[in-house]
Amino acid sequence: MSVLSTPLCRCICGSNRSDDFDPSRVVDAFADDEPPPCTAPMHGYLSYCATTDQPLRGVPIREGGLWLLSAEEEVAMVTLSLYVNGFAFTHKGREHSFSLSPFALVRNCKFQATTSEGIDLSDFKCFKVSLFTQGACFYFGVRATKAEEREAEEERSRWVIDISRAMRLVTQSLFPPFSIACEPVDTVALTQRRLLAGYLLHHDDMTIASVLFCELHPQGRDHGKLVVYENETCQVVVMEICITERSTCCEKVGISCSCFSIEDHLFSTRTLAERKLWLRAISNVKVKLQNRAPSPTREELVDYRHAIREHIRMSKAAFQGQAPMDALLHRHPKRSTQSGMDGGEELRGFLLAPPPAPAAPDPAEPNKLGDFGEAAKSGFAHGEPPLSPSDPVEAEGTEEARAAMSAAAGASPRLEANSSGRCAPASNLAPRTP
Repeated sequence: MSVLSTPLCRCICGSNRSDDFDPSRVVDAFADDEPPPCTAPMHGYLSYCATTDQPLRGVPIREGGLWLLSAEEEVAMVTLSLYVNGFAFTHKGREHSFSLSPFALVRNCKFQATTSEGIDLSDFKCFKVSLFTQGACFYFGVRATKAEEREAEEERSRWVIDISRAMRLVTQSLFPPFSIACEPVDTVALTQRRLLAGYLLHHDDMTIASVLFCELHPQGRDHGKLVVYENETCQVVVMEICITERSTCCEKVGISCSCFSIEDHLFSTRTLAERKLWLRAISNVKVKLQNRAPSPTREELVDYRHAIREHIRMSKAAFQGQAPMDALLHRHPKRSTQSGMDGGEELRGFLLAPPPAPAAPDPAEPNKLGDFGEAAKSGFAHGEPPLSPSDPVEAEGTEEARAAMSAAAGASPRLEANSSGRCAPASNLAPRTP
């Protein structure tokens, strides 16, 4: 069964602007069988441009009027156009467009304030689109009277769901086909203490995101570690992240957001289920360290791996790989630490086609990253510190968030919301494996 080819083509190519967008047909819909493993030889790793100035694809999958809340107490009506890989709107006669990256989130928020012009912000059902690695955030709202409060809540919920689906699609499009692995690679000694391994997206800097193969090791002496390889062959180690009982490990709180951080490293998983699995496994290692548990024996490692595999088996649908699709971000010409290939050739081995050449900048077109500074001055973009371990919501309405998610449950069965507005610790995310 092929479920992605037709709707994905329509979303990108846009057969009809008036067609209804059905996000459930695009994201979180998988083939019945696992995709065949990639047979191309692997050299190095994939890197993508994570900037916000990439072209938006096709025609909008949704358009509508929303109120834009500014830092200068301005509330302006704009038409927001949502694309399969970003969004655009016009403000004060100037069009602004922003492509999405895996390191972005959307969620509901609520303000209890009145502007200098006497506009009560509590009359708006608001949500935020945070491009947190770029230090920018946009607040949009649906105005509601008491008689129209339910309709406004549903309208906000639909926008939040559609934007979160676009973010998920961008993220999933960057991963090569793979399955979570527990067994070590026989020919690689370093993998013999593997508990859990799989591809993760790593935030390298504001402009680059890399697909790296990560492997969790259990406690040994006073620490565990996350070993990061170029790819699943595990021939080249990119870095090792030490995990101690005091290591900070938390998730980014957003609707369908799959981002989490370990110390200063920010990652994104392919699915929400994979993020939960990684966080729970890392939390288990920290608990072992806190209790001064000895390094596990070979038999204990076998038991741990069996528990992880059993968890994956019990939730098989949530761990299925996505059908192959084109990456929705441009390839970055970053060279692998091992490739030694000419810059015009395939550098990373997952794809057989060479990366597309970046478009030459138009002198008449303003730099989009530079626009963030201008945007902040003009008031529609609110700066946020990148890679903050917590991401507070402005007086988040917990009950309203839950109500919105309940109303949307039929359209998005896998939608998950954490309305605490705080960075959730890795512990207590799910029943622990041994």
